[in-house]
Amino acid sequence: MLLREDGKARLIAGGTDLILEIRDHANSFEALVDVSRIPGLDRIHSDGERIHLGPLVTMTQVEESLLLKQHAIALWEACSWVGGPQIRNRATLAGNIVSAQPAADGAIALVALNAGLKILGFQGERDLMLSDSYIGVGRSAIDASREMITCIEFEGQHQGEASAFRRMAQRKAMALPQLNCAVWIASSVGYCTNARIAVGPVATMPFRARQAEAYLVGKPLTDETITACAAAIQEEVQPRDSMLRGSGLYRKEMAEALARETIKLAISRLEGSLA
Repeated sequence: MLLREDGKARLIAGGTDLILEIRDHANSFEALVDVSRIPGLDRIHSDGERIHLGPLVTMTQVEESLLLKQHAIALWEACSWVGGPQIRNRATLAGNIVSAQPAADGAIALVALNAGLKILGFQGERDLMLSDSYIGVGRSAIDASREMITCIEFEGQHQGEASAFRRMAQRKAMALPQLNCAVWIASSVGYCTNARIAVGPVATMPFRARQAEAYLVGKPLTDETITACAAAIQEEVQPRDSMLRGSGLYRKEMAEALARETIKLAISRLEGSLA
């Protein structure tokens, strides 16, 4: 390991969040360990069942990946919204996770895709579900001064499965999301058999709308079902007032519309996959 057991060194790859934190004196370290040129850590591949992304995979790489566009389109869509081209060229998906922000577009999509992480530290390698890596706003269960994500992985999309990502912001580009939503859905003969719905930022971490998911399972994929599911999401989410994103009440109301749009999009793709 290139890191130090005393925790006074910090990994850096893209640095799009970390450099700002250092500049604003939110973090200080005795050393930064640049891993951005380690060969092979920027690989995207599939073993036939699961898709694997290395820790140096950038948002641009996700955006340009035909594999992800075909088998994990929610992630492909989410990463295309991050910052501008210069940011996407530098920012890594692993950094998006470790920053532990509840509105991180890439992380929201990965939660809906039920992604897992492989993490290497001084005690060896461990596995962690991405959704379990959040402790609070900006607080990750992954200690970037002592540990490193070595792989992000999730199941590729099968027939009868589809995903989608949508966000709401004050302008179309270069803006923080007021809300974002990712949906993964599976169906058989017109009925939902499984669903995962992630919404942000409506809690201190990416939020799984589990009551809405439970409602959706076993229901026919009709407009009536979608409307009721979106209403259930509105009841579940509890966004706070924010000077940057809008009032909690406004975003709670808009969560229903955004969720309805995202679920409809996923279902339209689901129908296409069965054609």
